[in-house]
Amino acid sequence: MPSDPLIRQAYVEELDELEDLVQEAYQEFRPLFPPDIWETWMDNLSRAIHSEAGIQLVVEAEGNLLGTVKFYPDAAQAGMGHWPPGAASMRGLAVQPGSRTRGYGRLLVAECLRRARELGVATIYLYTGRFMHAACHLYESMGFTRAREFDRDPGPIAYRLDLGDEQ
Repeated sequence: MPSDPLIRQAYVEELDELEDLVQEAYQEFRPLFPPDIWETWMDNLSRAIHSEAGIQLVVEAEGNLLGTVKFYPDAAQAGMGHWPPGAASMRGLAVQPGSRTRGYGRLLVAECLRRARELGVATIYLYTGRFMHAACHLYESMGFTRAREFDRDPGPIAYRLDLGDEQ
């Protein structure tokens, strides 16, 4: 029987592996982008993963890294958008393709929400792509709502979750 998944902060020596995991997870979207835009996006995600800003979280089971997300207690650290002061953010949610549908993405998002609540953060924001249907469904099922005032056109769409409403 598989062991329960563990959600924890990534170790520095795991960051290259996590970058590979994100690139593998996002590979299905590559045909949607011109090569230069794809490379820019992957470079941006690489910088985010390796940056000291924020907290890189992982889900681990049986010694394998199966998913990751970057949590920013201060949304301004994410370098994505101009979120309101005092908000948190998350970005780069990815689950290894062979490990999807097991709830690992939900566990990672829930950990970001738990940490934000623990810090007394009122709202958490994120960007995702319109084409990332599974991610949009996950966020909406967890109570996130669209924050259209932060959408980029063309570009990612914004979501928010007001944590103060849940306390």
